Amino acid sequence: MNIFSRPLHRRQRGFSLFELVVFVLSVAIIYSYAAQRFSGYPGEAEKANFIAVRAQLQNSMTLQTFTAQLNGGNDGLVTTLEGGNPMALMLRPPRNYLGEFEEYTLSDLPRRSWFFDKSNAELVYLIGSGEGVTQLIGERAVPAREIRLRIKAEYALVEKSTGLPVEMVEDSGRTVAADATELQFAGLVLAEVVPYRWGSGVNEEEIEFVAIAPR
Repeated sequence: MNIFSRPLHRRQRGFSLFELVVFVLSVAIIYSYAAQRFSGYPGEAEKANFIAVRAQLQNSMTLQTFTAQLNGGNDGLVTTLEGGNPMALMLRPPRNYLGEFEEYTLSDLPRRSWFFDKSNAELVYLIGSGEGVTQLIGERAVPAREIRLRIKAEYALVEKSTGLPVEMVEDSGRTVAADATELQFAGLVLAEVVPYRWGSGVNEEEIEFVAIAPR
């Protein structure tokens, strides 16, 4: 028998849940180190620190999403986390995290620091130099002294029979009737309360980390 004449069938597979969790943990550790490393530097390093902490927070939410999926669902996860404090999900918050405050005076708090505004359920970052940071209010860009984020659940419109996003199905040339669709939990995101620009573009240096619910 010529073994070279037999076709080779290799089963293609994606990442296992264990591999994905290991990857997320590795990224979280790297971002944690970067956040601690650059926390005392001004300018671009402050921006790098902010991005690193935000990414690490999103990775913590990703782990929570997978844990909830393994335990049987996402309804409890959304109820528990949406509007909660993202810093509570981290194994070790950054050194410049001040804690949770019901009442506070911004002028009394140090710049380049984080805190959780309990009254508005928002995580706040107090910008240091403020150079090149603006908030986008309508069509106007105004100087910003703080950035506010909150945990938000995202839902996708999917086809009931396949579970595929409607947009993907319709891009393939097939029309999906409205009564054949449903909203499905897609994941958790650390959303901006007010869009901001830090530098030349709207968050162009940042990667959008979304805690996607596993299928």
